[in-house]
Amino acid sequence: MPSRRSHTKSRKGCLECKRRHVKCDEELPKCTLCKKRKLECSYPPSQSDLDSSHGSPSARDGSETGPRTPGDLPMPARMLEMRLMHHYLMSTYHTLAQDGLSAHHLSMSIPQMATSFPYLLDSLLAMTALHLASLEAENRMTWLDTAVRYQSQACAGLGKILPEISLQHYEPAFVSSVFIMLFAIGFHATSADNGPGDPLSPVLEVRTLLSGAAMLFNRFNEVGSDGELSGWLCIPETEERLKASKQDGDGVSDDNTEKLLNLHKDIMVSIEKLKKTIDSEQRVHQAVYKTTWELLNHAIQPWPKIGAQGGIIAWPLFITDQLLSLLQEGDWLARILFMHWGVAMRLLYNRWYVRDWGRQLVLATLEPMKEPPPKWIEEVAWIKRAAEIKD
Repeated sequence: MPSRRSHTKSRKGCLECKRRHVKCDEELPKCTLCKKRKLECSYPPSQSDLDSSHGSPSARDGSETGPRTPGDLPMPARMLEMRLMHHYLMSTYHTLAQDGLSAHHLSMSIPQMATSFPYLLDSLLAMTALHLASLEAENRMTWLDTAVRYQSQACAGLGKILPEISLQHYEPAFVSSVFIMLFAIGFHATSADNGPGDPLSPVLEVRTLLSGAAMLFNRFNEVGSDGELSGWLCIPETEERLKASKQDGDGVSDDNTEKLLNLHKDIMVSIEKLKKTIDSEQRVHQAVYKTTWELLNHAIQPWPKIGAQGGIIAWPLFITDQLLSLLQEGDWLARILFMHWGVAMRLLYNRWYVRDWGRQLVLATLEPMKEPPPKWIEEVAWIKRAAEIKD
Protein backbone atom coordinates (compact mmCIF):
# COMPACT_ATOMS: atom_id res chain seq x y z
CA MET A 1 0.00 0.00 0.00
CA PRO A 2 1.48 3.37 -0.97
CA SER A 3 2.21 5.64 1.94
CA ARG A 4 0.14 8.80 2.37
CA ARG A 5 1.86 12.04 1.52
CA SER A 6 2.55 14.15 4.55
CA HIS A 7 0.64 17.41 4.66
CA THR A 8 1.73 20.46 6.55
CA LYS A 9 -1.00 22.89 7.48
CA SER A 10 -0.37 26.49 6.52
CA ARG A 11 -0.08 28.51 9.72
CA LYS A 12 1.29 31.73 8.26
CA GLY A 13 -0.99 32.12 5.28
CA CYS A 14 -1.95 35.48 3.82
CA LEU A 15 -4.97 37.38 5.08
CA GLU A 16 -6.96 36.75 1.90
CA CYS A 17 -6.48 32.96 2.06
CA LYS A 18 -7.39 32.98 5.76
CA ARG A 19 -10.55 34.90 4.94
CA ARG A 20 -11.48 32.38 2.25
CA HIS A 21 -10.47 29.41 4.49
CA VAL A 22 -8.20 27.96 1.81
CA LYS A 23 -4.62 26.69 2.02
CA CYS A 24 -1.99 29.31 1.23
CA ASP A 25 1.37 28.36 -0.29
CA GLU A 26 2.92 31.40 1.44
CA GLU A 27 4.81 32.56 -1.64
CA LEU A 28 6.28 36.06 -1.43
CA PRO A 29 5.52 38.78 -2.19
CA LYS A 30 2.22 37.27 -3.41
CA CYS A 31 0.88 33.76 -2.90
CA THR A 32 -0.14 31.75 -5.95
CA LEU A 33 -3.90 32.00 -5.31
CA CYS A 34 -3.81 35.79 -4.93
CA LYS A 35 -1.73 36.09 -8.09
CA LYS A 36 -4.22 33.92 -9.96
CA ARG A 37 -7.21 35.91 -8.70
CA LYS A 38 -5.38 39.25 -9.01
CA LEU A 39 -6.06 40.07 -5.36
CA GLU A 40 -4.13 42.16 -2.88
CA CYS A 41 -1.94 39.83 -0.82
CA SER A 42 -0.62 40.65 2.65
CA TYR A 43 0.49 38.60 5.65
CA PRO A 44 -0.15 39.05 9.37
CA PRO A 45 2.99 39.01 11.50
CA SER A 46 3.67 36.10 13.82
CA GLN A 47 4.69 36.85 17.39
CA SER A 48 8.27 35.85 16.50
CA ASP A 49 8.20 38.28 13.58
CA LEU A 50 7.17 41.11 15.86
CA ASP A 51 9.70 40.10 18.49
CA SER A 52 12.49 40.05 15.94
CA SER A 53 11.37 43.34 14.43
CA HIS A 54 11.91 44.94 17.82
CA GLY A 55 14.56 42.54 19.00
CA SER A 56 17.60 44.81 19.30
CA PRO A 57 18.22 46.41 22.68
CA SER A 58 17.90 49.90 21.20
CA ALA A 59 14.49 49.07 19.68
CA ARG A 60 13.18 47.54 22.90
CA ASP A 61 14.06 50.54 25.06
CA GLY A 62 12.76 53.04 22.51
CA SER A 63 16.13 54.73 22.07
CA GLU A 64 16.82 53.68 18.51
CA THR A 65 17.43 56.70 16.30
CA GLY A 66 19.19 55.18 13.27
CA PRO A 67 17.46 53.54 10.29
CA ARG A 68 16.83 49.80 10.25
CA THR A 69 18.32 47.70 7.49
CA PRO A 70 16.01 45.51 5.34
CA GLY A 71 17.47 42.37 6.94
CA ASP A 72 16.23 43.38 10.38
CA LEU A 73 12.63 42.44 9.48
CA PRO A 74 11.20 39.17 8.10
CA MET A 75 9.49 39.69 4.74
CA PRO A 76 5.89 39.15 6.04
CA ALA A 77 6.43 41.82 8.71
CA ARG A 78 7.92 44.22 6.16
CA MET A 79 4.96 43.72 3.81
CA LEU A 80 2.47 44.16 6.64
CA GLU A 81 4.07 47.36 7.90
CA MET A 82 4.15 48.72 4.35
CA ARG A 83 0.43 48.06 3.99
CA LEU A 84 -0.32 49.65 7.36
CA MET A 85 1.76 52.73 6.61
CA HIS A 86 0.14 53.07 3.18
CA HIS A 87 -3.33 52.85 4.74
CA TYR A 88 -2.37 55.39 7.40
CA LEU A 89 -1.18 57.90 4.81
CA MET A 90 -4.13 57.31 2.49
CA SER A 91 -6.96 57.03 5.01
CA THR A 92 -6.37 56.79 8.76
CA TYR A 93 -4.62 60.12 9.21
CA HIS A 94 -7.53 61.81 7.42
CA THR A 95 -10.02 60.43 9.94
CA LEU A 96 -7.92 61.91 12.76
CA ALA A 97 -7.25 65.25 11.05
CA GLN A 98 -9.98 67.23 12.73
CA ASP A 99 -10.65 68.96 16.00
CA GLY A 100 -7.32 70.79 15.96
CA LEU A 101 -5.23 67.84 14.82
CA SER A 102 -3.42 69.33 11.83
CA ALA A 103 -3.60 67.23 8.68
CA HIS A 104 -0.13 68.43 7.70
CA HIS A 105 1.45 67.22 10.92
CA LEU A 106 -0.45 63.93 10.91
CA SER A 107 0.52 63.13 7.31
CA MET A 108 4.03 64.61 7.17
CA SER A 109 5.75 65.50 10.45
CA ILE A 110 4.53 62.59 12.58
CA PRO A 111 5.32 59.77 10.08
CA GLN A 112 8.79 61.30 9.61
CA MET A 113 9.26 61.43 13.39
CA ALA A 114 8.10 57.80 13.67
CA THR A 115 11.07 56.66 11.58
CA SER A 116 13.38 57.54 14.49
CA PHE A 117 11.26 56.50 17.49
CA PRO A 118 10.00 52.88 17.42
CA TYR A 119 7.34 53.37 20.14
CA LEU A 120 5.75 56.15 18.05
CA LEU A 121 5.85 53.99 14.93
CA ASP A 122 4.24 51.12 16.85
CA SER A 123 1.44 53.32 18.21
CA LEU A 124 0.78 54.71 14.72
CA LEU A 125 0.62 51.21 13.22
CA ALA A 126 -1.60 50.00 16.08
CA MET A 127 -4.11 52.79 15.43
CA THR A 128 -4.04 52.01 11.70
CA ALA A 129 -4.64 48.28 12.24
CA LEU A 130 -7.55 49.19 14.52
CA HIS A 131 -8.96 51.41 11.78
CA LEU A 132 -8.75 48.49 9.34
CA ALA A 133 -10.56 46.31 11.90
CA SER A 134 -13.41 48.82 11.88
CA LEU A 135 -13.55 48.78 8.06
CA GLU A 136 -13.06 45.09 7.21
CA ALA A 137 -15.61 43.07 9.13
CA GLU A 138 -14.48 39.80 7.56
CA ASN A 139 -10.89 40.36 8.78
CA ARG A 140 -11.77 42.12 12.02
CA MET A 141 -10.25 39.59 14.42
CA THR A 142 -7.01 39.36 12.46
CA TRP A 143 -6.61 43.13 12.40
CA LEU A 144 -7.52 43.41 16.09
CA ASP A 145 -4.83 40.88 16.92
CA THR A 146 -2.31 42.85 14.87
CA ALA A 147 -3.42 46.11 16.52
CA VAL A 148 -3.02 44.72 20.03
CA ARG A 149 0.49 43.46 19.27
CA TYR A 150 1.66 46.85 18.05
CA GLN A 151 -0.12 48.59 20.93
CA SER A 152 1.71 46.36 23.41
CA GLN A 153 5.03 47.23 21.80
CA ALA A 154 4.18 50.94 21.87
CA CYS A 155 3.24 50.88 25.56
CA ALA A 156 6.38 48.94 26.47
CA GLY A 157 8.63 51.31 24.55
CA LEU A 158 6.95 54.44 25.90
CA GLY A 159 7.04 53.08 29.44
CA LYS A 160 10.81 52.64 29.28
CA ILE A 161 11.60 56.24 28.35
CA LEU A 162 9.04 58.07 30.53
CA PRO A 163 10.76 57.77 33.95
CA GLU A 164 13.77 59.79 32.79
CA ILE A 165 12.44 61.35 29.61
CA SER A 166 14.93 63.46 27.66
CA LEU A 167 14.25 66.45 25.45
CA GLN A 168 14.51 64.50 22.19
CA HIS A 169 11.69 62.17 23.29
CA TYR A 170 9.32 64.91 24.44
CA GLU A 171 7.38 65.39 21.20
CA PRO A 172 7.31 61.75 19.97
CA ALA A 173 6.24 60.61 23.45
CA PHE A 174 3.42 63.14 23.47
CA VAL A 175 2.16 62.03 20.05
CA SER A 176 2.47 58.36 21.00
CA SER A 177 0.45 58.99 24.17
CA VAL A 178 -2.31 60.59 22.06
CA PHE A 179 -2.46 57.53 19.79
CA ILE A 180 -2.41 55.19 22.80
CA MET A 181 -5.31 57.05 24.41
CA LEU A 182 -7.38 56.96 21.21
CA PHE A 183 -6.58 53.27 20.80
CA ALA A 184 -7.72 52.46 24.35
CA ILE A 185 -11.09 54.07 23.62
CA GLY A 186 -11.31 52.79 20.04
CA PHE A 187 -10.49 49.18 20.88
CA HIS A 188 -13.57 48.89 23.08
CA ALA A 189 -15.72 50.59 20.44
CA THR A 190 -14.40 48.34 17.66
CA SER A 191 -14.12 44.98 19.41
CA ALA A 192 -17.11 44.93 21.79
CA ASP A 193 -20.07 42.95 20.45
CA ASN A 194 -22.22 43.10 23.57
CA GLY A 195 -21.11 46.31 25.24
CA PRO A 196 -17.87 47.16 27.01
CA GLY A 197 -18.38 44.80 29.98
CA ASP A 198 -17.04 46.51 33.06
CA PRO A 199 -17.64 50.20 32.27
CA LEU A 200 -14.65 51.25 34.37
CA SER A 201 -12.17 49.02 32.53
CA PRO A 202 -11.41 51.44 29.66
CA VAL A 203 -11.05 54.32 32.12
CA LEU A 204 -8.64 52.34 34.27
CA GLU A 205 -6.79 51.18 31.16
CA VAL A 206 -6.30 54.70 29.85
CA ARG A 207 -5.09 55.93 33.23
CA THR A 208 -2.69 52.99 33.62
CA LEU A 209 -1.25 53.40 30.14
CA LEU A 210 -0.83 57.13 30.45
CA SER A 211 -0.14 57.67 34.15
CA GLY A 212 3.38 58.76 33.27
CA ALA A 213 2.43 60.54 30.06
CA ALA A 214 -0.33 62.75 31.48
CA MET A 215 2.25 65.36 32.37
CA LEU A 216 3.02 65.60 28.64
CA PHE A 217 -0.56 66.69 28.01
CA ASN A 218 -0.40 69.30 30.76
CA ARG A 219 2.97 70.58 29.60
CA PHE A 220 1.85 70.75 25.97
CA ASN A 221 -1.29 72.68 26.90
CA GLU A 222 0.64 75.10 29.09
CA VAL A 223 3.48 76.10 26.78
CA GLY A 224 2.71 74.48 23.43
CA SER A 225 5.56 73.24 21.27
CA ASP A 226 8.42 75.10 19.61
CA GLY A 227 9.63 72.04 17.71
CA GLU A 228 8.29 69.95 14.85
CA LEU A 229 4.78 69.91 16.33
CA SER A 230 4.45 73.66 16.68
CA GLY A 231 0.86 74.51 15.76
CA TRP A 232 -0.29 70.88 15.78
CA LEU A 233 -2.97 71.42 18.42
CA CYS A 234 -4.89 74.67 18.08
CA ILE A 235 -7.16 73.74 20.95
CA PRO A 236 -9.13 76.94 21.79
CA GLU A 237 -10.19 77.72 18.22
CA THR A 238 -10.99 74.31 16.76
CA GLU A 239 -14.38 72.68 16.55
CA GLU A 240 -15.78 69.20 16.16
CA ARG A 241 -16.51 68.53 12.50
CA LEU A 242 -20.26 68.05 12.45
CA LYS A 243 -21.25 68.37 8.81
CA ALA A 244 -19.82 66.19 6.07
CA SER A 245 -18.25 67.92 3.09
CA LYS A 246 -18.88 66.86 -0.49
CA GLN A 247 -15.48 65.17 -0.54
CA ASP A 248 -15.90 62.98 2.52
CA GLY A 249 -18.60 61.37 4.61
CA ASP A 250 -17.07 61.63 8.05
CA GLY A 251 -19.52 64.25 9.26
CA VAL A 252 -23.22 63.93 10.05
CA SER A 253 -26.39 65.04 8.30
CA ASP A 254 -28.10 68.34 9.02
CA ASP A 255 -30.83 66.55 10.98
CA ASN A 256 -28.28 64.76 13.15
CA THR A 257 -26.31 67.99 13.61
CA GLU A 258 -29.38 69.61 15.14
CA LYS A 259 -29.94 66.51 17.24
CA LEU A 260 -26.38 66.68 18.59
CA LEU A 261 -26.66 70.39 19.36
CA ASN A 262 -29.89 69.76 21.28
CA LEU A 263 -28.29 66.86 23.15
CA HIS A 264 -25.43 69.11 24.20
CA LYS A 265 -27.92 71.68 25.56
CA ASP A 266 -29.74 68.96 27.50
CA ILE A 267 -26.47 67.65 28.97
CA MET A 268 -25.48 71.12 30.16
CA VAL A 269 -28.92 71.62 31.79
CA SER A 270 -28.56 68.30 33.59
CA ILE A 271 -25.01 69.13 34.68
CA GLU A 272 -26.16 72.43 36.16
CA LYS A 273 -28.84 70.58 38.13
CA LEU A 274 -26.17 68.23 39.45
CA LYS A 275 -24.09 71.18 40.60
CA LYS A 276 -27.00 72.54 42.64
CA THR A 277 -27.49 69.11 44.20
CA ILE A 278 -23.81 68.85 45.10
CA ASP A 279 -23.66 72.38 46.51
CA SER A 280 -26.85 72.02 48.55
CA GLU A 281 -25.80 68.89 50.45
CA GLN A 282 -22.75 68.37 52.62
CA ARG A 283 -21.38 64.90 51.99
CA VAL A 284 -18.37 62.94 53.17
CA HIS A 285 -16.80 63.09 49.72
CA GLN A 286 -17.92 66.61 48.86
CA ALA A 287 -14.49 67.69 47.53
CA VAL A 288 -14.33 64.68 45.20
CA TYR A 289 -17.77 65.40 43.77
CA LYS A 290 -16.97 69.08 43.20
CA THR A 291 -13.66 68.32 41.49
CA THR A 292 -15.30 65.70 39.28
CA TRP A 293 -18.10 68.08 38.34
CA GLU A 294 -15.63 70.81 37.40
CA LEU A 295 -13.63 68.42 35.21
CA LEU A 296 -16.82 67.17 33.56
CA ASN A 297 -18.06 70.70 32.91
CA HIS A 298 -14.70 71.76 31.45
CA ALA A 299 -14.71 68.72 29.16
CA ILE A 300 -18.29 69.06 27.85
CA GLN A 301 -19.19 72.76 28.01
CA PRO A 302 -16.92 73.98 25.14
CA TRP A 303 -18.23 71.41 22.65
CA PRO A 304 -18.18 71.55 19.65
CA LYS A 305 -14.90 73.27 20.51
CA ILE A 306 -12.25 71.14 22.15
CA GLY A 307 -11.45 73.06 25.31
CA ALA A 308 -8.19 73.46 27.19
CA GLN A 309 -7.91 69.87 28.46
CA GLY A 310 -8.54 67.88 25.30
CA GLY A 311 -12.32 67.75 25.39
CA ILE A 312 -14.73 64.95 26.20
CA ILE A 313 -12.55 62.07 25.05
CA ALA A 314 -9.65 63.10 27.31
CA TRP A 315 -11.74 63.30 30.52
CA PRO A 316 -10.47 59.97 31.96
CA LEU A 317 -6.94 61.39 32.10
CA PHE A 318 -7.87 63.88 34.80
CA ILE A 319 -10.33 62.15 37.13
CA THR A 320 -9.07 61.33 40.61
CA ASP A 321 -8.30 58.00 42.23
CA GLN A 322 -10.88 58.86 44.91
CA LEU A 323 -13.62 59.02 42.26
CA LEU A 324 -12.58 55.65 40.85
CA SER A 325 -12.83 54.16 44.32
CA LEU A 326 -16.33 55.58 44.76
CA LEU A 327 -17.36 54.21 41.36
CA GLN A 328 -16.12 50.76 42.27
CA GLU A 329 -18.01 50.94 45.56
CA GLY A 330 -21.24 51.75 43.70
CA ASP A 331 -21.64 55.30 45.01
CA TRP A 332 -24.74 56.71 43.31
CA LEU A 333 -23.64 60.30 42.82
CA ALA A 334 -20.25 59.20 41.48
CA ARG A 335 -21.96 56.91 38.96
CA ILE A 336 -24.45 59.58 37.94
CA LEU A 337 -21.51 61.86 37.14
CA PHE A 338 -19.76 59.05 35.30
CA MET A 339 -22.83 58.28 33.18
CA HIS A 340 -23.01 61.94 32.14
CA TRP A 341 -19.62 61.36 30.52
CA GLY A 342 -21.07 58.32 28.74
CA VAL A 343 -23.94 60.45 27.43
CA ALA A 344 -21.46 63.13 26.35
CA MET A 345 -19.55 60.52 24.33
CA ARG A 346 -22.69 60.31 22.18
CA LEU A 347 -21.69 63.74 20.86
CA LEU A 348 -18.68 62.06 19.22
CA TYR A 349 -20.49 59.14 17.59
CA ASN A 350 -19.42 60.23 14.09
CA ARG A 351 -15.83 59.19 14.89
CA TRP A 352 -15.07 55.59 13.89
CA TYR A 353 -13.16 55.00 17.13
CA VAL A 354 -16.15 56.08 19.26
CA ARG A 355 -19.35 55.19 17.37
CA ASP A 356 -21.97 53.68 19.71
CA TRP A 357 -19.63 53.22 22.62
CA GLY A 358 -21.15 56.01 24.74
CA ARG A 359 -24.51 54.24 24.80
CA GLN A 360 -22.83 50.91 25.56
CA LEU A 361 -20.89 52.49 28.41
CA VAL A 362 -24.07 53.87 30.04
CA LEU A 363 -25.86 50.57 29.55
CA ALA A 364 -23.03 48.61 31.16
CA THR A 365 -23.05 51.02 34.11
CA LEU A 366 -26.80 50.65 34.62
CA GLU A 367 -27.06 46.86 34.29
CA PRO A 368 -25.49 45.82 37.63
CA MET A 369 -27.15 48.65 39.57
CA LYS A 370 -30.18 48.14 41.76
CA GLU A 371 -33.28 50.31 41.54
CA PRO A 372 -32.09 53.90 42.03
CA PRO A 373 -32.98 55.79 45.22
CA PRO A 374 -36.05 58.02 44.80
CA LYS A 375 -33.93 61.18 44.45
CA TRP A 376 -32.13 59.76 41.39
CA ILE A 377 -35.05 58.14 39.55
CA GLU A 378 -35.71 61.19 37.37
CA GLU A 379 -32.01 61.66 36.61
CA VAL A 380 -31.53 57.99 35.63
CA ALA A 381 -34.61 58.17 33.39
CA TRP A 382 -33.12 61.19 31.59
CA ILE A 383 -29.76 59.43 31.17
CA LYS A 384 -31.51 56.46 29.56
CA ARG A 385 -33.40 58.72 27.16
CA ALA A 386 -30.31 60.75 26.30
CA ALA A 387 -28.25 57.60 25.67
CA GLU A 388 -31.18 56.15 23.67
CA ILE A 389 -31.59 53.15 25.93
CA LYS A 390 -35.03 51.59 25.89
CA ASP A 391 -36.47 50.02 29.05
